[in-house]
Amino acid sequence: MPASRGQPVRGAVWAFLTGITLVSASTPAIAAERVTLLAGAWARSVEIQDLRSLATTGEASGFLQDALRYGRLQPKTVQTALNLSIPLSPVLADRLLYSPLGGLLLDRIGQIISPRVSGQNGRQALRGAIVQSVARDSRFTLLELLENYPTDARLDLLKIQQLQQDLAQLGRLPF
Repeated sequence: MPASRGQPVRGAVWAFLTGITLVSASTPAIAAERVTLLAGAWARSVEIQDLRSLATTGEASGFLQDALRYGRLQPKTVQTALNLSIPLSPVLADRLLYSPLGGLLLDRIGQIISPRVSGQNGRQALRGAIVQSVARDSRFTLLELLENYPTDARLDLLKIQQLQQDLAQLGRLPF
């Protein structure tokens, strides 16, 4: 029965990949220090430290405060979004992120969060940030993704609004 012999091999492969993920996630890496918030022609760079402070205290300062005011966002709302914890095991993350559905999700979210300089889709960088985030505690937050993003990032606020509208439309479907 060839199928039964394949199960231990498949399990060993997943164990190996998980081990590699955990080892690579525990090694220090270059991470984002700034995020550029975009809304059409408007752009403002904020420090990850300012986002971390907002996530902890609920209070915004400096350029971040200006950005929230421009976007008509309440600091407490953004604090909640930054701290929203999504449970995801490292093994499930690996399986999902390398599946066709995971690729589509990464492509869509990679248009929202992307490398600041290149202007390219952030699919690979986002995958790395998710893997590194879930390796610690089997969960991730938006703040962790931004902290673990391998380079300074660009966050497109208009595309976030579009995604919210798309998700709201899904909720209205009759199934």
